[in-house]
Amino acid sequence: MKRKLSKEATVGCRQARRLFAQAAGDATLTRHLQSCAHCAFEYRLFDLQRRALDLAASPEQVVPDKDFFRALRARIARGPELSPTRAEESWAAALLLTARQLVPAMAVLLLVILGATLLWNQQPPGASQAAIRPRERVMFSDMYDYPAPTRDDVLETLVAIEERQNGK
Repeated sequence: MKRKLSKEATVGCRQARRLFAQAAGDATLTRHLQSCAHCAFEYRLFDLQRRALDLAASPEQVVPDKDFFRALRARIARGPELSPTRAEESWAAALLLTARQLVPAMAVLLLVILGATLLWNQQPPGASQAAIRPRERVMFSDMYDYPAPTRDDVLETLVAIEERQNGK
């Protein structure tokens, strides 16, 4: 349900932007546009867009007047003009705008990193801490699929080496 605004009512920027399409002589919008340079600039852009679309849809052929191209060349030669709202903005406003855009993105990135870390550090189901003991590790045992040597294997190897050296 739409709320009708009285002539004395003031509107904020968001409400004024909603009234752009219905701008046919709305006193509250006119009053807001006179007091807010940013909305006035946006309304001029909106009105220009609407007029350009109306001209494109008209059956009449649109022909520029004699001074159009001369004025266009002069404007190109002057270079870009800064809008009045950009000149009035401060570095604090730019910082606030940047922070408002970056903080949600950084929060999502942090959640992704934390989730990946938790998933990466989880042990597979059925694996226990006691299954892997550092003293049973043998270098390259997983590469060749040989079981880890026991004490008896080491003793038998040493006895075989001594027997070979002694000539038995």
